[in-house]
Amino acid sequence: MSENLPILFGIYPVFLSGITLAWLLCLQRCSWTIWGARVLACGSIIAFIFMAGPWAFTSYYLRYVFLVLFALTVVLSYFRIERSNPHFGICADRIPIASIFVFLLFAVLNALALKSYYPSGRTIDITFPLRSGTYYVLQGGGSIVTNPFHVLAGNKKAIDIVKLNPLGNQAENIPPRVLSAYQIFGEKLYSPCHGRILEVRDSLPDNPPGHPDTKHPEGNYIVLQCPMGNILMAHLKRESIMAGPGQIVTEGQQLAEIGNSGNTLEPHLHIEATKDGKPTWLRFNGLSLSVNSLITRK
Repeated sequence: MSENLPILFGIYPVFLSGITLAWLLCLQRCSWTIWGARVLACGSIIAFIFMAGPWAFTSYYLRYVFLVLFALTVVLSYFRIERSNPHFGICADRIPIASIFVFLLFAVLNALALKSYYPSGRTIDITFPLRSGTYYVLQGGGSIVTNPFHVLAGNKKAIDIVKLNPLGNQAENIPPRVLSAYQIFGEKLYSPCHGRILEVRDSLPDNPPGHPDTKHPEGNYIVLQCPMGNILMAHLKRESIMAGPGQIVTEGQQLAEIGNSGNTLEPHLHIEATKDGKPTWLRFNGLSLSVNSLITRK
C-alpha cells in the first residue's frame, strides 16, 4: 500500500479539481441564487486545493492552471445557463443546501490553511540549509490540513522539504522507482547556524521508494545545538555525515547529504526545532513556511 501513496497524493488534487469543475458545469436551468451558491462552493474547493494540495507529485505550476480553468468555467457556466434559461436571475424557491454546506466546510479548511502561514509563539530563525535550486515545502504549518502526518505524530511544528525540477515536480515520474530519480536525493546539507553537534546517526541504509523503516523514525540524523535552540535534521544519506558529536561547526559548513533513511516513503529533508525540550516554530531567513511554500536558492 505504501508504494502507491505517491500515486494517490499525485492524483488527489487533480482529481478533486476536475470533479469540482464538472460539478459547476453540470448546473442547468437555475436561478442566480443557485448559480452563485454553486460558484462559491466550487471556488472554496479550488482555493483549498490550491493552498493545501500536494502539488509536488505532479507539478507545482499545475495549481495555477486549475485557477485559470476555474475562472473560465465560471464564465462558461454563466453564459450557458443564461442562454438556456430566460428567467435566469429570478430568485429560486429552493435553498441550495448542498452548495452552502460545501462552501462553509471548505471556508473553515481554508481558514486553517491560511492560519498555518502565521505561527504564534516562540520562533527560531535559522539560515535555510539547502542551496542551488528550487525547494518546496511538502508538509509544514501547524494545521492538520497542511501538516497532517506531523500533527498526528505529535509535532505539528516540523517541516518536510523536497527539491523541484524545472517542471515543478520533485522527481522524474510518478512514482519514481529509484532514489536517484528524486531531485533532492544526494543534495548537500549545510549547517543552518554556528553551533555544536550533539548527536548523529549515520549507519542506516537508504530505503527504496515506498518502503519506510518504521523501526527507526528519524533514520540517519544530526542534532545541532544552535544559540537559539536545537535543530534536528533527519532522513540523511548513509555515511554522508561529515561531523561528529561535540564538533563545532560554522554556519554554511557542509554537514551531510539528503537521503531516504528511516520512516520515510521518499527522499526529503525533515527539519524541526526544540527549545528547552519543547517543539518550537522555525523561520528560515525571516520567513515562515507552510505547505506549498517555495524557496529559491542560486
